[in-house]
Amino acid sequence: MKKKIIWIPLAVVVTACLAFYIYLQLQPKGFVKIDAAGAKMQLRGGQFSRTKTASSTGIVTLSTGTYRPQHLQITTRQDGDTYQIESRGPWGKLEQTEVKENQTSVLKLGPPFAIKPEANQTSPQQVSIGLSITGQAGEQYRNVVTKNNQRVPAPKVKIVDEAGTAIAAGNFEYG
Repeated sequence: MKKKIIWIPLAVVVTACLAFYIYLQLQPKGFVKIDAAGAKMQLRGGQFSRTKTASSTGIVTLSTGTYRPQHLQITTRQDGDTYQIESRGPWGKLEQTEVKENQTSVLKLGPPFAIKPEANQTSPQQVSIGLSITGQAGEQYRNVVTKNNQRVPAPKVKIVDEAGTAIAAGNFEYG
């Protein structure tokens, strides 16, 4: 008698799991394609806020819904070296990616990058100069670029006056 009691809840759980699996398979599907060489992005959203990875190497099938990027990485090879840059947001136009039934959402991101200087006066005698890296969808990247898994040296900076005479020069510092 005790063995029969165990089978009833087990059958209920198996039936519920099977019904849930079939439900997920019957959900309307759409597609996402990344239009940037070497890009890999984690998207979160859709039914039950699942995370999926999309890559520039192919089209990914997703349940319809709204997705938001979680992490973006772009890798490229040049002259035998591997360069990498990452983003964790803000995401610009990628903030909400809508996946519609039987349609392909194309995500145009990454290069060409816009690199803009940012200057802040930290004290009456000191100015902090940084830079921001923004992709074509308005997504912002970390200021750290790696070459062969090592951080590239900080860029150099030269400040010139109106006549083009150098008044100061130096290197950016990370952090």
